[in-house]
Amino acid sequence: MAVNILKKVCFGGIGAVEFSREKLSNIRKSLKDSLNDFVKRGERLNEKEDSLSKALLAAFKIGSRVPSASNVNSIIPGYDDMTVTEIIDQLKSLPMRQLEIIRGYEYHNYNRIRILRQIDRELDEVRIIPEYDNMAVGVVLEKLNDLSPQELAALKDYEKGHRNRSTILKAIERRLAKAA
Repeated sequence: MAVNILKKVCFGGIGAVEFSREKLSNIRKSLKDSLNDFVKRGERLNEKEDSLSKALLAAFKIGSRVPSASNVNSIIPGYDDMTVTEIIDQLKSLPMRQLEIIRGYEYHNYNRIRILRQIDRELDEVRIIPEYDNMAVGVVLEKLNDLSPQELAALKDYEKGHRNRSTILKAIERRLAKAA
């Protein structure tokens, strides 16, 4: 009796996973087709839309590679032996690409909600301007004109916690004061 119940649970679980995988695959295909149609009509995506579409396609990519422990340990040595608080303290100084690697590893191995939420907060701040971590100060200053006060405040928090460039922080503060 117990064996039959266990079999049903196992097979039901496998069926649910396959069903979800199929649904995600369909969503990914639909999103990709929509974007292709958009481009064929000659319409251009702005930088934020393009960044979002790439992030969505990456999120729905079936069978994407899960980062290994060695990938994460090269970013934060001893990651697997650290406490949640110790990891969160380390996240504040990492660029976007490294945060994404750690998020993938954490999600697939431990799934600790506090760490995932902190990574998501960090990533949300930096995704305001795609490729922000790789930009020169002058390029960042030009992009500030396109941001809302909320986006400026989030970017300010990210900059303070990461590179702490005074030129960018002062420019953001001036724009926030001007918007008030």
